[in-house]
Amino acid sequence: MGFLARRKMLAADEDLANRVVELAKKRGVTVFQTVNEILEQALRVEEAGLRLREVVEERGFIERARRFGFTFTVERLLYEVAELAYERARREASQMWLEVGRWYGKYLDSMGKERLRAFREALELLALGPPEFEVREGRGGQVSVSLIGERFTHGYLSLLSLFVEGVLESFGYRVNSREVSKGLLRMSFERAG
Repeated sequence: MGFLARRKMLAADEDLANRVVELAKKRGVTVFQTVNEILEQALRVEEAGLRLREVVEERGFIERARRFGFTFTVERLLYEVAELAYERARREASQMWLEVGRWYGKYLDSMGKERLRAFREALELLALGPPEFEVREGRGGQVSVSLIGERFTHGYLSLLSLFVEGVLESFGYRVNSREVSKGLLRMSFERAG
């Protein structure tokens, strides 16, 4: 004699219910199993003191980073190693960051009209979260970039400015102005030629 689980009916929006049915078919399991798994995982997240929406958004952040070819590291280590490289091998480090920026710029440029949005997304990932940053298109084809965060070292931001320059150079822009200090990066670009 088989074990029968006690069941209870839950109401759901018809479109959502249909999506769950399709998901169950795709996985080759029952709707009952699929709904239970979804509810169980949602409750685990909530019981851990997290919000499901935030967990999904953070997972998306990790997937975007992978798509851009980024890796995660200890934040303080990144800034201090960049600072050391900037102090001890400025020319070589600067050339590396500029070249990698150009490479990413070519990759992002392949996205056509979405390239600036993709660049904003990449800059958010490079900033390791949500410090104050902005990429803005202005009149006459100008673009401005600003990044503010007290944990950013001067060396890191100097190198990052070269990465940004390389990306936007690949989009057909040239640097109009650059301001770099500990915790602050401001750059403006204009269309080249």
